[in-house]
Amino acid sequence: MLLNIVCCHEWTRQSLVGSSPENAPHISTILWYTVGVVLVNMIPFYLGRLFKKSGASDDVYSKLGINENNALGRTSIVQRYGNLIGFVEQFFLGVRNPTAFLARAMGISPECFFAGVCCGGLITLLVQLGIGFLLRERPVFALATVATVVGIWTIFPYAVAASTALFFYLRKRYSD
Repeated sequence: MLLNIVCCHEWTRQSLVGSSPENAPHISTILWYTVGVVLVNMIPFYLGRLFKKSGASDDVYSKLGINENNALGRTSIVQRYGNLIGFVEQFFLGVRNPTAFLARAMGISPECFFAGVCCGGLITLLVQLGIGFLLRERPVFALATVATVVGIWTIFPYAVAASTALFFYLRKRYSD
């Protein structure tokens, strides 16, 4: 979305420096986008806290149907980066929510995670603005690229969730 906004607006140094009212919607959109990124990352983080408090994390590996070694491999990134995981997870395409969830479930403090998400979000925002600036002359190509990436990352989690639900349904049905 941000890439599309940047691509379709003619940005110049004077238009950014100037405080004309016609730039206000674009600047406001960028600010709200940044706030949204931070808030969206905090939701799964606090869901991880509820998960840990409920006691469901005691035997999480058997509940997910995976062996302990495989699960430990998945959580090693959170352990490796520790309190910096909020910053690092901003650079993971498509796996920010599970990383945020695991971060809180593994005891990362909310303050460290929030600060990391904010700092990482500023860097990824600059990268997105840079890509948008480079693609500003080719808005159709930029929009097609964004649509393709968003489409893949939108469909993939639902396909995995549906497959998992079907697996558990069939396993329960045939085990009875």
